Amino acid sequence: MITRSSYTKQLEQLDGHVKAISRAVVEDVRATGRALAEEDEEAASEVIDGHDVAIRLERSVEDSCMGLMLLQQPLARDLRLVTAAFRAITDLSRIEQMAYETALLAREMDIHKAHPLANDLLLMSNRAAAMVEAAMDSFETGDVAKAEDVFPMDDSLDDLYERVRGEVVDVLKSDSDAASEAPEVLTIAKYYERMGDHAQSLADWAIFRATGTYRGHAMGDKE
Repeated sequence: MITRSSYTKQLEQLDGHVKAISRAVVEDVRATGRALAEEDEEAASEVIDGHDVAIRLERSVEDSCMGLMLLQQPLARDLRLVTAAFRAITDLSRIEQMAYETALLAREMDIHKAHPLANDLLLMSNRAAAMVEAAMDSFETGDVAKAEDVFPMDDSLDDLYERVRGEVVDVLKSDSDAASEAPEVLTIAKYYERMGDHAQSLADWAIFRATGTYRGHAMGDKE
């Protein structure tokens, strides 16, 4: 039978692994922006090369959560950590996957042709990364106000997406050199917009971990 000290250590390790993964994801999202706006091939390669490691870490956290829930039956605050970590790692995994796909596109694109649009993509990458970072800082510290700040941040990310979409339409109409890269640019912009949605979900789980409520409902409440 597991000892209390071993159980506590497992929880601490889980918390630490989620923190490490979230910081890596934030850096990867920012790196994709640099790959696009600064034609930084090394930044794209770092995201791509680290993808397999990220997947293994995420699966390890999922396994840890399942083991703790099924074998240890944590209660109250510990259960909130395990549940929130399991949900958060799903969102982080999806953000990481989109960063990976963006890095692949950045490496294949003619970045020079896409450069007129790349600065807005850099803004989107930084905004999405900031949202993830704020949500996961709240996850670590229990600062509910910081998690709540994530939601209005998504409005500016949506506005940037609409701006990029409009710019892509203008580029296609003008038949400039950038037109050949326009579909990839729009795909990447959509990735960043979706990262913002996942960041909001991370903020929801940060609030749940701190308070036991998810979108206004206490754990165990009926809809």
